[in-house]
Amino acid sequence: MSRSAKIVVLATLGVAALVTAPAGAQGFGANKEKVTLHRKLPAVVHLPGDTIKVVINSSDAEEDGALPYDFQALLETELLKDDPNLRDDDNPAAEIICEITEYSHPDPQYTNKLAPAAALGGAQIAAIAKVGIIERITGKLNVSFQAKDANGHGIISDNIESTYDREFDSAGNSTAHGVLGQLTGSLSHAKGGQKSEDGPPTAAELRSRLIIDAVQQIAEHVVNSDESIDVLLARKDGPLEEGDKDAETGLWERALETFETAPAFPKPDEDAYRLYNIGVAYEALAYEADDEKAAMKYLDQAAINYGKAIDAKPTEKYFVEPQKRIETAIAHYKELDLEKQRDAEKAKTQAVDAENSKAQGLTNDQVIAMVKSGMDDATIIQTIRGASAVNFDLLPAGQKALATGGVSVHLLAEMKVQAAKKPPAVVHKGLSNTQIISMVKSGMDEQTIIQAIHGATATDFDLSPAGQQALTSGGVSARVLAAMKARSTKSPGPTSGHVAQK
Repeated sequence: MSRSAKIVVLATLGVAALVTAPAGAQGFGANKEKVTLHRKLPAVVHLPGDTIKVVINSSDAEEDGALPYDFQALLETELLKDDPNLRDDDNPAAEIICEITEYSHPDPQYTNKLAPAAALGGAQIAAIAKVGIIERITGKLNVSFQAKDANGHGIISDNIESTYDREFDSAGNSTAHGVLGQLTGSLSHAKGGQKSEDGPPTAAELRSRLIIDAVQQIAEHVVNSDESIDVLLARKDGPLEEGDKDAETGLWERALETFETAPAFPKPDEDAYRLYNIGVAYEALAYEADDEKAAMKYLDQAAINYGKAIDAKPTEKYFVEPQKRIETAIAHYKELDLEKQRDAEKAKTQAVDAENSKAQGLTNDQVIAMVKSGMDDATIIQTIRGASAVNFDLLPAGQKALATGGVSVHLLAEMKVQAAKKPPAVVHKGLSNTQIISMVKSGMDEQTIIQAIHGATATDFDLSPAGQQALTSGGVSARVLAAMKARSTKSPGPTSGHVAQK
């Protein structure tokens, strides 16, 4: 047999050995099984109001005239998809302005290279490797963006970079990454593992990938978004295999039950993989939970089981990354929970303001505050029309203050119409029993009501025996009543005859 023939035989035997070699009794296997999980990613900032307008400018318009149009359409779609409360409006609470500073997609580069053969038998196989044509495809899209509120004040700004750089062999198979890597964004958030490709992308496909990647990066700045995570599953005949099948189809509760009820493997370094899979199941359930607090409980259980897996087999490198991933996820979900609490507190404050408006009538200051919060004119007009009374100052000085505060001519006209229609507001000297009872019935918690009492500029409480009985019948607690009494002793009482000083 000739030397070259012997090399071919050795190569064939080497490949066969790799194909038929067992993956091992326990572990992740040669062909690693992955599942894709989706977790919530909190926005970097919170946009005011619920209306937006997207503006796209481009210095490379002559290169691709349709690029700004396509970018705007995709960005609007992504933002509205991630936050269903948002809507597009010509008079928005927030404006997102993007400048496409660079878009390049050079022609593919072709080079002759030895086909990679190290995995097939080392230096001997490399000696007979065929010379192949390698195609390298690159592209880049840079975007500068900023978000502004209705008054033109900056909310956030950043420079986004989306790049593509991959090499393909003559058969269209992806080989080693190029210098820049595939679709590498500027954000620190990981978007999950890279997806496999079916051959080199066409110019149109590359353009779409760059746009989508840049759009997702911008969206992650201003709205809560969805993050894809590729997670490995441990493999073994028996319980792990059955649980893996459920996991692959998204039946995570069944998978968790299978992993947890399976008998522990005799050797700790083998049982480590069962514990690891339990951690994966808890992590997946966390991402499916609707409530952030429930999600964090699942994440805590995932962290515990990942920790047990590491303790049982500290040499397994694939056990390290999940613990870091869980730490990031817990931080994300804590931020989402805080956001929900902030929204609840904001709603309570708005309820207090609404009660004050009903009792005292809408004022110039309240209209200006609505404008500055980013509320659109149509919503403010509905609020003015729905008020039971108004207390607008429409003298020349008052109108000048309204204009300075950003109130439009359209809004001012509606204020004049409603001021002529509605009865004069009954001006109260301060926070009243009726308002306290309304706060209680709206579901506002004790602490918020007590804060409102302490923060009131004046009070008009009726703390006579009859007044206190009415408060108690209205659901006012002893703590709130005590706060009302304490507050009344600190401020001058009204002249209405209410007992507010005792």
